Amino acid sequence: MLAIEGLVSAALYFTAALVLGSLATAAFVLPPGESPLRKQLISFAAMFTAAFLLIAAAALIVQGAKLSGGGLPSLDVLLRYVMKTQSGNVWLWREIYGALLLALLISFQNTDISERAGRWMVLAAIPLAASRSLTSHAAAAREYPLMAMACDAIHLTVAAVWAGGLPLLCWALWRGSRFATSPGWTGNLVARFSRLAFRSVVLLVSTGIFQSWIQVGTWDSLLETAYGRVLLLKLALFLMMLAFGALNRHFTLPDLIAAPHPAPFPRDAFQRIGAEAVLAIIVFVATGFLTILPPGAHSAHQLAAAPRFGVLTPAEGAAIKILSPRDGETLHGDEVPLKFRLTPGRRGTHAHAYVDGELMGMFETESGTLTGITPGHHALELRVVAGDHQTELDASDTVHFVVK
Repeated sequence: MLAIEGLVSAALYFTAALVLGSLATAAFVLPPGESPLRKQLISFAAMFTAAFLLIAAAALIVQGAKLSGGGLPSLDVLLRYVMKTQSGNVWLWREIYGALLLALLISFQNTDISERAGRWMVLAAIPLAASRSLTSHAAAAREYPLMAMACDAIHLTVAAVWAGGLPLLCWALWRGSRFATSPGWTGNLVARFSRLAFRSVVLLVSTGIFQSWIQVGTWDSLLETAYGRVLLLKLALFLMMLAFGALNRHFTLPDLIAAPHPAPFPRDAFQRIGAEAVLAIIVFVATGFLTILPPGAHSAHQLAAAPRFGVLTPAEGAAIKILSPRDGETLHGDEVPLKFRLTPGRRGTHAHAYVDGELMGMFETESGTLTGITPGHHALELRVVAGDHQTELDASDTVHFVVK
């Protein structure tokens, strides 16, 4: 199930990037007057939007299967997920928005549109990619959550423009160079894309550093957790993309600008740009798996707490009482509202929340939300924790609840 979920998540990232990449290539990369190519790119964007909607439907089935214990979900489970959970609500509104965007693209795919109209279409497509930050790890960040979501949305958008635009650039170069008559046509195309990619990379690096700090936090989390190791793989792939991008900017681009026409498109130039595009696809696969793994900071925290499970430090005046959910309460949806009263004593600063023995969250205020709780009977235990985030005190409270 984990592999399927990761691949579906990666496919969603990739198709959303292809939508935005198609429109960005049509609006910002193609020179003025290239109406036939621009029309085809609009048609591609419509096709990729339709694919996104279908893959999103598959993602809903996968999510329903998780809630059903791995089996095929019933319609009732899917409806409750869509209507009663935040992630389900985001899924529904994104599908509606995607359907409207698809209708818009279909209505324009056979029309000669100006560059300005194309840029408005790019803006219209941004929410399709950026909205995933509403259900990403950034939405659950304990520190600077609004800034984390904003950075994640920017990161997803500029990644889609650059990495999603690369396959479309390859297509445009292959298709357009066969009919181009003006000298330097391919060089002009690559130069325009290079300027767009450079701006995207600057934003990618800055937002990526901030997100890594929020989601990973420490070097140990980066090196010792599954999330951190996949992030390192993604970083290595990103650096390889940067290397090919620099190679194309400093060597491929001057060669293309200097090449006379009509001349065949250089194979080595196409291979270098194509290699950058292939790496972009692999980066999306890594990103898909990152979204289904717990953030490195959370994983490291859980690993630190695990050896102390059942070995508690004296309370020294600390106490905790769960106010919500009540013992025996029945809840609906995968989000469980949490309220408690904490007496810190000499050493306590916050609480660890365990659901069925698994660490599900750390709470520094006396309220919060547990997410991703599957249907069934569950035991919730809260423990008072010292300021080192590892020492759990002999002060806890437990309730049992049911999720339907």
